[in-house]
Amino acid sequence: MKKLGLMFILSTFLGISILTGCSSPDKSNAKTTVNVEHSDKCGTVYLMAGKINTNENVNISSKITAKVAETYVDIGSTVKKGDPLMKLDSKDLEAQVAKEEASVGTAQANLAKTQSGSRPEQIYKAQALVDSANVSYENAKKNYERNQKLFDTGAISKSQLEQFQTALAEAEASYKSSKAELDILNKGEAQETINVAESQVKEAQAALDISKIQMDNSVIVSPISGVVTAKDIRTGELAAAGANLMNIVNSDAMVVDAYLPAEYINKIKVGQEVVIKAVEVPDKEFNGEISVIDSVVNLKNKNILVKVKFKNQDVELKPGMFAEVGVKN
Repeated sequence: MKKLGLMFILSTFLGISILTGCSSPDKSNAKTTVNVEHSDKCGTVYLMAGKINTNENVNISSKITAKVAETYVDIGSTVKKGDPLMKLDSKDLEAQVAKEEASVGTAQANLAKTQSGSRPEQIYKAQALVDSANVSYENAKKNYERNQKLFDTGAISKSQLEQFQTALAEAEASYKSSKAELDILNKGEAQETINVAESQVKEAQAALDISKIQMDNSVIVSPISGVVTAKDIRTGELAAAGANLMNIVNSDAMVVDAYLPAEYINKIKVGQEVVIKAVEVPDKEFNGEISVIDSVVNLKNKNILVKVKFKNQDVELKPGMFAEVGVKN
């Protein structure tokens, strides 16, 4: 297994001696180097060191570009998965959703009308027009036939007969047109027309779904449980899509990936309680517990990877910090 070489641990913190976690009687703040088999009054011996890491460390970003209307957390806030972190201005999105909902309603009404076919009153009116056109056609036909006989006897001129012939043609065309419209109403809408109406409903619904998703994205929630460790946005500022706005770390998942010189392996065990000191937080100590001891020794530096989990967390602890791990002698 590939190990991160922290060779300076051996020379700076360990070598042939180690550091203690207590003060010397003569120098209140100085670290004292002692032989590995010797301890001071406190009995804390720092055997290993490494970086603080976490399996859950997420950057929070927005999926849309909008102004921040309200923030609900600050640095140090503890959040649970699903908790709202901030609300983006959604006035334009709300208007868009309302517009799309209206479009869906219109498309659905049109589809229902198309699927239901013609109403009885429409057919009744069309039938009345057909009957009226038929009467006009029959009358025009009789007039033409009667005047044809008169023309044959020379009683009327050809131009007069042509007038009755034109009236007959117009009456016949009107009858056929009204009859065709009645036939369409009786048959209902063609399937092709219904298919078009169905497609319009689907398109309107898809647009509405997209608008609703955008609305949901206006409320940014935490994807994990943890602590807010960074916040780079304030109310009123523009949150650009994809830009980092916050950072959340699952403090329960933070560990120290420490490296122990192989010669001290007999001084530790899984489950052993330890003391952790972060270089960047020098005025605090944290309790920890050894959770994993690697079974492979790095052949180059003779170090063993030891994972130490924190038993008490602090917002000041952040992934990437350097920490020393001590054991009670």
